[in-house]
Amino acid sequence: MAQWCLGVDLGTSFSAGVMATEGRFDVLEVEGERRIPSAVMLDERGTLVAGRIAQRGIAISPERVERNPKRYVGRGRMLLGGVPVDVADALAALLEPFVIEGRRRFDGADPDCIALTHPVAWGADRKAVLLAAARKVVSGVRIALVDEPVASARYYASSGWAAGGSRLAVYDLGGGTFDAAVLAEDGGDFAVVGEPGGSDEIGGEGFDEQVFAFLGSQIERFDADWWLQVTTNPERRYVSYAADLLTMAREAKETLSTFDTSSHYVVGINEDVHITRADLEDLIGEEIARTVGILERTIRGAGVEPDELAAVFMTGGPSRMPLVQKAVRDRFGDRVRTYDDPKVVVAYGAAQLAWKLKVERREPGAPVPGVPAGGHRAFVGPGGGATGGHAVTGPGPGSGTGARPVPGLVPVPGPVPVSGPGPGPGPGMGPGLGTGGHRGPGGGGAAGARGAADGPVVQGIEKVMDGVLEARVAAGRVLVHQAFGNGHVLRRLDGIGGRHDRELAFGRLVEWDASPEGVVAVEQVGPAQVLVRTLTLDLAVRATHPMQMWGDPTVIAHGRTAWVFFHSRPGVPVDASVGLPWGETGQLAMIELDLGEGFAFQAPRQHELGPYARWFLNEDNRRRRLLDQEAPSGTEPSSSVGAPGCTVVLGQFSSNKPVFQNMHHGFRPWQVLCLIDPGGVVRPTVREPGRAWLHQVVLHRGRWFTSGSAGLEADTADGRTRLVMPRPRGGALRWFPAGNEIYAVGADQVSPARGWSVGVFDRHSQKPEFLMGKQSATLAGHLTSRYRWERPRLVADGDSMWMTMLDAGRSRLLHVTPAGAREVHRTPGTFEPVVRVPTGLLCLHRPADPAGATRDHPATLVHLPL
Repeated sequence: MAQWCLGVDLGTSFSAGVMATEGRFDVLEVEGERRIPSAVMLDERGTLVAGRIAQRGIAISPERVERNPKRYVGRGRMLLGGVPVDVADALAALLEPFVIEGRRRFDGADPDCIALTHPVAWGADRKAVLLAAARKVVSGVRIALVDEPVASARYYASSGWAAGGSRLAVYDLGGGTFDAAVLAEDGGDFAVVGEPGGSDEIGGEGFDEQVFAFLGSQIERFDADWWLQVTTNPERRYVSYAADLLTMAREAKETLSTFDTSSHYVVGINEDVHITRADLEDLIGEEIARTVGILERTIRGAGVEPDELAAVFMTGGPSRMPLVQKAVRDRFGDRVRTYDDPKVVVAYGAAQLAWKLKVERREPGAPVPGVPAGGHRAFVGPGGGATGGHAVTGPGPGSGTGARPVPGLVPVPGPVPVSGPGPGPGPGMGPGLGTGGHRGPGGGGAAGARGAADGPVVQGIEKVMDGVLEARVAAGRVLVHQAFGNGHVLRRLDGIGGRHDRELAFGRLVEWDASPEGVVAVEQVGPAQVLVRTLTLDLAVRATHPMQMWGDPTVIAHGRTAWVFFHSRPGVPVDASVGLPWGETGQLAMIELDLGEGFAFQAPRQHELGPYARWFLNEDNRRRRLLDQEAPSGTEPSSSVGAPGCTVVLGQFSSNKPVFQNMHHGFRPWQVLCLIDPGGVVRPTVREPGRAWLHQVVLHRGRWFTSGSAGLEADTADGRTRLVMPRPRGGALRWFPAGNEIYAVGADQVSPARGWSVGVFDRHSQKPEFLMGKQSATLAGHLTSRYRWERPRLVADGDSMWMTMLDAGRSRLLHVTPAGAREVHRTPGTFEPVVRVPTGLLCLHRPADPAGATRDHPATLVHLPL
């Protein structure tokens, strides 16, 4: 039997491992370091390597290196040297050095158990990736998964800082995310209480980028042309310079935890740049304050007052920063507990769990002593029963219920399912589901149970139902899309009391839309396989069409006609490694459906619209999320207002691509505007060179309104196009039609999102008239995101509009009319309008969820009386 166990924290920026043997715990030094960079590199032999050697490769072959592979979990494959790499393979390469170092100390023997940590909000699909990565490194070894806050709490409790039965809070500021959780302790094991909080936008990597920009402003004053090349030129030498400067920014941030000033020599310009601790605190102070607010809301959301906590544990590398320490201690006082190396704390707690499972072997399903019933559960396998924040799988691939990696996921992003009971059999409030796959209080009943007391109760609004992703109105009836652990469901509400009179269950509902004539829905059934269904408003299935799709489908229902736009072949990520801008290429296709033709069995005709390219901002050298506002991207299809068809813009290009070098040369882009009329009539028009690139096309009441790289444009009476509002540099502008009016909504800066404004188009002045705005606040949602769940939810109500802005950690609901804008409701967390009903407004509310752009989890549907 193996004599050692291993706990590993595969972090966003750095990873650490702790070895356990005979109750003794030692930090594993890999490559002579207590923690190694989480970078991976695909070398010239096609082998994945990780750690310091991968980080050093950034200076030589930056296109072959990914600094933060963990960010790709749940998002897709990464591109290294032009080769698509599965994230499970990358994580396996990162885990392997810890296993090799442990084997070296025990004569080549495998560990008895490996415990891996993960963010508390990860769902089953992301955990499956982690399990798959571990099984690529070891076979016949038990793998345990444990929530990061549970692992850190284990370490602190073992040090005598938590008495039995106490409540604890964890403040986890990592390289890529911030997480907050409240835990209940009993006998050394823990369960998450209430809903965890956090933000995917706050972390050490983001701080590095802000320092990078701060130092860059000094570099720009010394040599503006060199700085422009470093930040825009895809040539290898400039990408290498940028990577060196980002490393310099991280080192400067870390230096300021000890010294007041950090100075650095920039080789490319032969000059020194400087940053002080005060400068850094000005850059990140607002974000640190947000993390403290998120933690406090998470604590209160769990039904616990801060004074009732036994301790607040701080983990994650950036938590060592003096500003972070001060902000948390100012709020929670002497309850705060930290450690000299917070990164190791999480790995240490994981190692404790691994050793506990070795010592306490038992029959599958037996309870673990001291663990509260109903603890936070992820996967359970035959390798050992597990509750209270961790999960275990037995040896070998495929062992363990639900622990098998999910093969061949359809590359069609959609709402993220949550763990919890399935749709109930009868009317009621619906199951108590919370954000991010964690049940709220009272939500742990059997499948199908209804929990009227579950979810948030907010003064001033009326709860309708939990677990809602989206809602729409058709022919005066409200249709609601809900997500559960075992599938999705469409329900037609009978009033606003949470009762429904019709429902239809799906496996996974990717996208849908409704009109007064019917409903069209796209259901995922396998890898790139979907069922396109047309339904009546009674949610009876009229026709089902099996199809193959890739990419993000867009569904438009307009009167009796519906269109489904999709990629007819897999999208291909591209970047400078193949001689193209940072983006994605594919082939766009469309089918048209008649919602009123009765029960049809003939497959709809597929129209190939042509090549399709979108160009993205390279936000952090890994995410392809925000459309580049300077680039000729393809746009999302949109329905015409006051006309029967729809529009879509295709981004296209040509180049010379030698076969042997696999590189594009002579890149020449353009755009094609397609007008689509019922009957499958497509009228393409090539956008002539020299004009601003189109980002949005709206046909509103017979008049063209466009948003482009130059700004907002509108057609005049003589058919000419006139610029009516210039686009702010680094920002974005979009049109939003409402009845006879059309509004202009803007963001001052898209990355990171800052500032917002709204105006109404005045037909006398022929330009948008400013109504309201605020530079220190942001929109709820993102104007330029490729993901539909990140886009702003704006609800048209006759000639007026409802929208949400985010200010000081709160959602502020606004009613916008041509006469002005006024605040209607203010509340913590996420609160966004989805449907206008005669008695008021239906909104999605997550009180414990930090208000931000990403909203891919179910929420509580509430009614705001008006």
